[in-house]
Amino acid sequence: MRLINVRVFLDIEEGKRVPPDTNVLEHCNDEQLANMKYAILSHCWGAAMEEINFREVEMLLKMGSSDRKKLRQRRGYQKILKSCERAYKDQLKWLWVDTCCINAESSSELSEAINSMFRWYEGSEKCYAYLHDVEAEKFPTRRNEKLGESGGWPKWFSRGWTLQELVAPSVVQFFNQHWQFIGDKNRHTHTLKEITRIPSCILQYGLDADRLSVAQIMSWAADRKTTRVEDRAYSLLGLFGVHMPMLYGEGKNAFHRLQLELIRTTNDHSVFAWDRKAMGWSGSVLADDPGFFRDCDDVVKMEPDEYLDALKEGGEEVHTTLEEPLRTYSVTNAGIQIWLPLKRSRGSHSLFEARLACRRSLDSSPITIMLASFKSNYYRHFGHFQTIHGATAEFRLIYLAYREETRRKDCTFKFDDRAITCEGFVRRCVFPREVGLTGNSLTLSNIHHSASIVYANSKTNACFVIAVGYCLGHEWARVIFDPPAEKATLQRPPGILDPSWYAYVEQAYSPTTISPGHTHCIVQARSSAVTHLPGEGGLCLMKHAHLPRSIKGVQIFYQRLPQPSTCLITIDIIQCTGCCVAPDAWQTLDGVWYFFYWVRD
Repeated sequence: MRLINVRVFLDIEEGKRVPPDTNVLEHCNDEQLANMKYAILSHCWGAAMEEINFREVEMLLKMGSSDRKKLRQRRGYQKILKSCERAYKDQLKWLWVDTCCINAESSSELSEAINSMFRWYEGSEKCYAYLHDVEAEKFPTRRNEKLGESGGWPKWFSRGWTLQELVAPSVVQFFNQHWQFIGDKNRHTHTLKEITRIPSCILQYGLDADRLSVAQIMSWAADRKTTRVEDRAYSLLGLFGVHMPMLYGEGKNAFHRLQLELIRTTNDHSVFAWDRKAMGWSGSVLADDPGFFRDCDDVVKMEPDEYLDALKEGGEEVHTTLEEPLRTYSVTNAGIQIWLPLKRSRGSHSLFEARLACRRSLDSSPITIMLASFKSNYYRHFGHFQTIHGATAEFRLIYLAYREETRRKDCTFKFDDRAITCEGFVRRCVFPREVGLTGNSLTLSNIHHSASIVYANSKTNACFVIAVGYCLGHEWARVIFDPPAEKATLQRPPGILDPSWYAYVEQAYSPTTISPGHTHCIVQARSSAVTHLPGEGGLCLMKHAHLPRSIKGVQIFYQRLPQPSTCLITIDIIQCTGCCVAPDAWQTLDGVWYFFYWVRD
């Protein structure tokens, strides 16, 4: 760790004679640091050209007068100067400032500094928090509409790195843009709790003051921002007491690595308690961003005995021999190996409810999440879910997927529905509205993973939905007829272009279209087929479903086209033979014949 010699820095500023071999920056090891009292600066970085770096401070004594004059005019220099003046007033001989006490040109030194930073802030005598956008002479206690970009509070409270800089030091003093003292952490605990959602006891006494869950600490960082994506994870290392190498350029994978490191060092299930708030999404059990933990500020970790007692109180059959396996789970190349109680969803063999060993602070029941089984792994799932009434959860040793299946940025479905217009069926709407059709093509993205197209015949009062989606690296499609029983009383709009069709579809159909089970059906059919057309779209799959109260059925054909990430869905109305297979069962056809039939037609 390098520290600024406060007296030397001020002597240079005042133009006093300083021996040329004097060091402005002094290097000290951990043993020396334990006997040194130092101040530390916490601030929001300005433009790179305004901040003072390691090389510039190191060369301060050797600079010519003109270069030194230019340096003094920069805002970064003034922050260091004012911090030194404050430290000198507080009778502290040393000061640490992140902009100039770390040689950022050395990746090893930068990595060491980031992994040690929480400890450095924790060991400081005083931390000076410089609020550059506060003009008032009092600490802000209300939101200011002029600070809209940072939620109405000073920018310092919205940055990622300043979270640990608030929690770690025992003494944090706040200064306005004129370097006037406006309050400290202990005096403004109530306001700081409102701004940051950090409990008062943590602000006053540190992280050891309460039994904190992983999810709760993550929630403090949910709305904070960093210049580099990777720093969203790196700025949390000290709060969790873990160490990781810095790999700038890895993007969101840094946050994935942090979660895996936490899984290796703790048996806290709350790391899985995040919420994406996106219907129809299935993927890794690891969150992409701290923002997914936004609503987890009251999540509490449960010890194995408390967890098992809560399950018993909920009517689950639990064996006492399970307590020991629940104390550990591990990261393997097959997934995260863990024991969890699973309860199957009604109408699905691939969706399960899992109860985690964590709870809300005012609730004794374990938090539940949804899991989707696909191949040999279980994935996090968000969508419509209803467990089987009276079913008992079964403890299983499962593997949670922490790597995404191969995903495309976009997936395009082309629709050929010309044949059904002859039968009086008209396309009513596409849901969600934001997806829409371009010609006869519909493109799904990471934002919208599924879509429903409604077809209706006003003469026969018949209606069906073609639902398509992209899940776990694979496309799926299905036919849906009447809405679920509890929604069957919904009134269908009479008009072809009636805008209330969107509301009808949202209420009656969209929740039922979301299931990894449909993906499994189509993957299973593709893998078991013999017919294949390399390079030209591959095999063709067909499914047939009977139209209720009719002698006819809906037949759809699915085929991948030569264009990347593009599928063809052809829809037809045929005379029903009365031997309809299950609506989610696919049959294989000759891909060569069908592909060229569609192109020719």
